[in-house]
Amino acid sequence: MPQAKTDQWASPPHIIEAVIAEFGSIDLDPAASGSNAVAEDFYDEEADGLTMGWNGDLVYVNPPYGRVLNKWVAKALSEYDAGNARRIVMLLPSRTCTRWFHALYTRDDVEIRFIKGRLKYGDGSSPAPFPSMLVIIGGCTND
Repeated sequence: MPQAKTDQWASPPHIIEAVIAEFGSIDLDPAASGSNAVAEDFYDEEADGLTMGWNGDLVYVNPPYGRVLNKWVAKALSEYDAGNARRIVMLLPSRTCTRWFHALYTRDDVEIRFIKGRLKYGDGSSPAPFPSMLVIIGGCTND
């Protein structure tokens, strides 16, 4: 399989629809571009969501899946722990052998939902070569 030219892909619409249906409107998308943002407030590559504050009742993150993915997970946990974001939903590759996965998995305030099958991201014509998961930091109920 050829190497992907990017590690940034738009979230599948049905995933965004499911997140909104369960948790309500998305306040911030800190890992977006102007063409794939899922919230009115978003940070693109130029604004750099890793250096900006994440505020809101619901922050949705579909970060780049390359070598910086661990930094996005650490940032999400940091922003949640600081009380800046009430709930953070992350769409991530299911890489259960990584340190960042275990940093999420071992917390009581994190729910991990494995997605059956493989997602088609953005305008991709084929499914991703990896399974995906939704990570909910801050609980799964909309209270």
